[in-house]
Amino acid sequence: MDINFPICHLFYYPTQVVLVDDDPDFLDAVSLLLRRNLSYRLFRSAAQALIHVNNSNQQTDMIRRCYSSYKTGPFDSDTLNHIDINEIYKEVYNPARFSTPTVVVVDYSMPEMNGLEFCMSLTNPYVKKILLTGQADTDLAVQAFNEGLIDQYISKKDQHLQTKLNRSIANLQQHYFSRTFKLITDPVIANNQSRFINNPDFVNYFREILSTRNIVEYYLIDEPYSGFFLLDEKGTVSILLILQEKKLQNHYRQCVADHAPNELLQALANGSVIPLFNVANEQEKTDPGILQNWKKYYVPAARVSDRAAYHCAMLSGEQAKSLLRKYHPEDIAPYSAHINAPQSGAGQKYLH
Repeated sequence: MDINFPICHLFYYPTQVVLVDDDPDFLDAVSLLLRRNLSYRLFRSAAQALIHVNNSNQQTDMIRRCYSSYKTGPFDSDTLNHIDINEIYKEVYNPARFSTPTVVVVDYSMPEMNGLEFCMSLTNPYVKKILLTGQADTDLAVQAFNEGLIDQYISKKDQHLQTKLNRSIANLQQHYFSRTFKLITDPVIANNQSRFINNPDFVNYFREILSTRNIVEYYLIDEPYSGFFLLDEKGTVSILLILQEKKLQNHYRQCVADHAPNELLQALANGSVIPLFNVANEQEKTDPGILQNWKKYYVPAARVSDRAAYHCAMLSGEQAKSLLRKYHPEDIAPYSAHINAPQSGAGQKYLH
């Protein structure tokens, strides 16, 4: 991932940018400014672009799959929300996720309708809007921005157009995930088990993993406990397990009481291993078979930082098969298949 962000999300995957301008040469020029392997679609017709964007509601499928609520009484406050975290990562089986338009980049001056009229005609409330302006359009753009009609405006003559455009697209795509899936994200973030998402040291640690492993999408999991399901562009899977230090210490004390091998106790004491099984029940004894063959059931781990009390372990895709229920690696739709497919990938032209 090319851009740094101050937070991480429960999940993230590449999405589509829609560029709208009646001038095909300008569309060509702008598309060449976009960062490598960004999925985009080009429209000369504002009307056709509106149909495409307004009819795209991919987020509803995930919300329907993951979110449920239950009435426990006659009042609105008597409602319990339930998020099935195990359903989040299954979005990797949906190849259409990469075709979800999340940001529209539209020129102000167009004969069919101007850029502000286009933005006012958007009915998809989740899509973010960037207006490209000429020098004479700046005052209108400022007013539209202040009124919340657009999310950003950039002059077509700006000497830093490429940098500003890519940064704005990346930031607005991040905002899309922050705002669109609040029914899923807010209850999970409120749960203490997932507070690492807003921990600055963990965010820096996680960001480094995304960069060094070329991760393009990730999804929160809770099997056997908190972690992330990670995918690179080719669909190569890895798992990041995240265990709170408090839970690791409780597990260590239980292992002491269960007379675990000294080598395991030492590794648990210094936080260099974490278990491959759930240790949420502090009173539950550890299976003697696990303790006797402990190297099979524990993996190397490291503390995120001196200030972040989390221990993390990286696992291979092969290990995901034994950790995740109903996991079907053969059904994963990788990003590379999308961007390399005829008429669907980065660099493809859609001139209507």
